[in-house]
Parts: sequence; C-alpha cells; structure tokens
Amino acid sequence: MYKIFQENKALIFPKIDGNALKFDAMFPESDRYEIDILCDFLQEWLADKEQTDTFVHEVGENAVVEALKTTFRMAPAAGGIVVKDGKIVSIVRNGIPDLPKGHIEKGESSENAALREVTEETGIGNLQIVKALPSSWHCYQVGEEWRLKRTYWYLMESGEAIQPKPQTEEGITEIKLIGNEDIEAFLKGTFRSISEILGKDLHQVVTK
Repeated sequence: MYKIFQENKALIFPKIDGNALKFDAMFPESDRYEIDILCDFLQEWLADKEQTDTFVHEVGENAVVEALKTTFRMAPAAGGIVVKDGKIVSIVRNGIPDLPKGHIEKGESSENAALREVTEETGIGNLQIVKALPSSWHCYQVGEEWRLKRTYWYLMESGEAIQPKPQTEEGITEIKLIGNEDIEAFLKGTFRSISEILGKDLHQVVTK
C-alpha cells in the first residue's frame, strides 16, 4: 500500500508498494492517457480542502510514477529513530512532536544523510544504523510549487551518553527521550506520516 500524506488527509493506492516505485524508469507511450487523467486528478486532490482520505484502486505503477514526477518536485529526505536504553529520541519542531530528519544533499546516500541530519538536529554523535525502516511520503507547497518528500527512515543507536543540543535554527526547541509511557501521546501529537508508517516500529522499540 502506498500513501501520500498532505496535512491531515492521505491519497492511498492500495495495490501499489511505494517503496518499489521506480522513478528513473521509462514508461510506454500507451500509458499516456492514464498519466494525463491521473495528473488532472492529483491537481483536484491538492486543491480539495476536505481532510478526508481518498483511495485510488485501478491505476498502474507507470502512471503513478509519471504523474507524480509531473505534479511534484521531488524532495528526498532521511531521518532516524534513535534508541537509547529502551527509549527513543524525539524532537519538538515548530511546536509539533517529530523525529529528526532532513534533506538529502546532491550525491549523498540516504544512510549518510540520515546520520548527518540526526546528529545536526540533536547533537547526538557516534550514531550507527541498525536497520532500514519503511519510508514515509508527504507533500507540501512552497510558493506555487508542490513538493513530494520521501523520507528514508533508519533505526539507529549511539554509544555515547545522550547530551542533546537542539538545532534551534531549524525550529527545534526541545529534545526528549520517550519511553513506553509516553509513546501514545507522541503518536497522537505528531504527523500522520510518522504515526501511521512508523507507529508499529516505535511501539516495538520502547516495549522491549
């Protein structure tokens, strides 16, 4: 299942695995009609102010990829769930509970970007990636341009003592260690793209 979040609504493609979409693949011209229809639909969905989920069932992967590339500027990002003593490191960014993440720079791998961004936003060093987690997708508008952000998530750990230093220039005001007793409040307050895509993994980490 592939979900794109925009504020509190989601566009859902039940039969498509978002992690398997190939954005550098070529599409056959026979898909052009379906692509054009989906492009028009995406514009209508973005303009719709109703915060309800929309399901798209009968559409091919080629059409989804090309329609997304036509509609959005891709803005890949990477971040991490840092685990320390059965708790996770969360941040408060612009007043909203969040996880550390940031944009992938040109020529940078998602793994290196995740390690760099988590260190920059939290001050936590000596990070190591334990495993990859599911990616989340959400879109947002900058001026007249719509951007689609795929965030590559990784489970991480650090051998250092946690001495948090929030990156205030990025709107981060607080860094918290969240345990089992706090996880539900975090998931309720954070973005849907995090709570729905990573909620299961977060529960597994803090309840060990």
